[in-house]
Amino acid sequence: MEVTTREIRELMERPASGSPVTTVYLNTDGARYPRPADYEARLDGLLREVQQQAEALDSGARESVGADAAAVRKWVRDVFDRGDTRGLGLFATGGEVFETVQVALGVRNVARLGPRPYVVPLEALVGRQHHIALALISRDRARVLRYRLGVLEEHRAIEAEVHGQHEQGGWAQARYQRGIEHDVLHHYKDVAEVLLALHEEEPVDALVVAGGEAETAEFDRSLHPYLQAVRRPTPHALPFQAAPDEIRELLAEVEQDLVSTRRRKLLERLAAGTGQAGATARGIRHVLEAVNAKRIDTLFVVEGAGEPGYRSASGALALHADEAAAYGEPVEAVTDVVDEIIEEAVRSGSHIELFRDDERLDGHPVAALLRF
Repeated sequence: MEVTTREIRELMERPASGSPVTTVYLNTDGARYPRPADYEARLDGLLREVQQQAEALDSGARESVGADAAAVRKWVRDVFDRGDTRGLGLFATGGEVFETVQVALGVRNVARLGPRPYVVPLEALVGRQHHIALALISRDRARVLRYRLGVLEEHRAIEAEVHGQHEQGGWAQARYQRGIEHDVLHHYKDVAEVLLALHEEEPVDALVVAGGEAETAEFDRSLHPYLQAVRRPTPHALPFQAAPDEIRELLAEVEQDLVSTRRRKLLERLAAGTGQAGATARGIRHVLEAVNAKRIDTLFVVEGAGEPGYRSASGALALHADEAAAYGEPVEAVTDVVDEIIEEAVRSGSHIELFRDDERLDGHPVAALLRF
């Protein structure tokens, strides 16, 4: 599956089978695990963890989880071809792997057991994901590349029919020179149309243009306003035949800047909403109230934060059983109410930002911008 908000929601809304869902995220980065045996050994440890989690379940559920573990192990060892994949997600139930995710970015090794797929690591990837286009420009050639989730793809190579030097008068003849300039401008227009078509197929979050100063300045005038709006300054000079690793490094810098800028603006809104009733929520208790009212616009979560809680018969979440009972009985205990908050936010179409620590949330494990 593709790592998009829509596909994550569809994964979570998959009809329940009555058996637990086993979720495993496995880091397969060759720099960390040079041999397949290295990440397979880590996988064995993760599968032992989920089988230990299943010990508290009834015999049928334990057998199902055991079959899931066998199916996941077989898929990784017999089906998986690592290639450029650095992060792998697997979802199994009833002894069958029903969905997989493969990305070119590393993921944390995590194994979870629950009634639904565990999607928090996918939300973390979505928060890092941007569709970035790069146009390498010269007067008679162009390369258009795209970058997303660590994957660099050569989208299109363009060769222009630009006349060379005149056999008799070189570049001196004004009319001939005007013809050459016309060809160059037509070439720039063709490249701009390729980029616009790419943007219409899937919106581009950032466009980087690299080449000579004069060429890129002239090319910029051919860009559609939609692309001019996302045009980014080139961080450093990039040769036309730049190697993939060099391009990937440059675009990763652009992506990190996009993430940092977005988060800074959202955190500024969170800070500005302090003291304004109904604008923000901070801390698990207040965020739970907002989740139950389906008022969360943007959810901020510290990765790894967790707290046991309860779910009422109506689906409302609470930290304590008596609070949940006020929404309707019977009450069901949930292992981690923060995971439940995230899943409810995904279902309601909220944007989610995950942080490594609680420093930017003033010590709270969760916070939110609210819908009015």
